[in-house]
Amino acid sequence: MIVVLVVLVVIFVITIGIGGCHGSGGTSPKNAGAVDALKGLQGNRFLEIGDKATTTCGQPSPGRLTVNGQCKITFEERAFFRRSTRVVFRPSAGITVFTNPENGDPRTDPVGAGECFASAIDHAGGTMTLFGNATIFLQRQGCPE
Repeated sequence: MIVVLVVLVVIFVITIGIGGCHGSGGTSPKNAGAVDALKGLQGNRFLEIGDKATTTCGQPSPGRLTVNGQCKITFEERAFFRRSTRVVFRPSAGITVFTNPENGDPRTDPVGAGECFASAIDHAGGTMTLFGNATIFLQRQGCPE
């Protein structure tokens, strides 16, 4: 029984180690990673309002948010072993994005009209505040390289 438990712990540690080693290079708005520690751990969970995420932004239709001056997206805490929530979008006009994760350092990114912005918020949650006047088109895939 003890041998089985030791084997399971070793497999768990190796899995965590491999997951943490993925990705390299610096972060930029085109590389998902407002929190450097999440690089390589983004997974396929994309932002959906209502699924552990709420917003003060206007929602003219699914997959779109409206920013009029300032609005906030709040990410609730999720189970510890869950992957991060990826946030990928293109704004119709230039905006500024302030990302404040519970785990990690805050970050501010300017995003030009039509530019692809990518970031991630881990399982601990956090907020993302958008400043400007634009329609945000949420995407369900990463930014092209």
